[in-house]
Amino acid sequence: MNSPGLMHRSPFFLLFLVLFTPLPLCASSPFLREITAGEKFLTNLFDPVLELLPEYQGAKVYWLYHDNYLASKLLTNSYPEMARRIRAGMQRLGVSQSGKIEILFGEAPDPFPFRNYQLLDVTNVSGKLIRTERVTPTHLKGWDAYADLLLMAAIVKSKEAPREADAYFQKALALWDGHGFADPASKKGGIYATYKLALGLLAANSINQKLPFKSAVIEQLKMLQSAAGGWITDYDAQGKPHGLSNVETTCLVLLALGQVQP
Repeated sequence: MNSPGLMHRSPFFLLFLVLFTPLPLCASSPFLREITAGEKFLTNLFDPVLELLPEYQGAKVYWLYHDNYLASKLLTNSYPEMARRIRAGMQRLGVSQSGKIEILFGEAPDPFPFRNYQLLDVTNVSGKLIRTERVTPTHLKGWDAYADLLLMAAIVKSKEAPREADAYFQKALALWDGHGFADPASKKGGIYATYKLALGLLAANSINQKLPFKSAVIEQLKMLQSAAGGWITDYDAQGKPHGLSNVETTCLVLLALGQVQP
């Protein structure tokens, strides 16, 4: 999708496991219904033969990283057996890391500076293409023009360099235009990325600050949940959804909503 360094296919640079470990749902969660439906969306995509999830309903492409790695993490508490099977499906294909998204759970070294990435074909099983992505040694240039990477930088620096983290956070907030984060990717496509809303919530939580437009973000996220329970990838200035609900966007929104307090 979107920036040169994030989302499909793009790197996520989160640092601290304690901040972003999915928590068991409880009755007090303000988003119990939405999260439950989102998790069900993921489980309904499960391919029992490959023991993996396709990118979206009907897709013939299965991403190991980010999608299935994320799904295995988000389903660990609510659907532990399915999460185990997803991990087993990935292990059989011999792909154990990407160097990016694992940072979300404290499982990858060197999260900063951000780096470019490669998209790789792993194998083809009866017309189903298994793909993954991994980082390269090359540093990503111009990343600080993009809201997603600014928010990720704020998260990465939240503990070791809080002033630097706040500076990145404020720079990302300046891109908010009342509808979404209007960075070069948004302006080029004329639509806003749903996952950047989730990153806004996660970054604010990581640096213990209030997201000024939190209520608008949450309302927009509610509007972008499909009837099947997943989150749709993009939306326009009127809030109208664009695209399909997919695994990666759904996982990131579930992660963010799980951090929102009653």
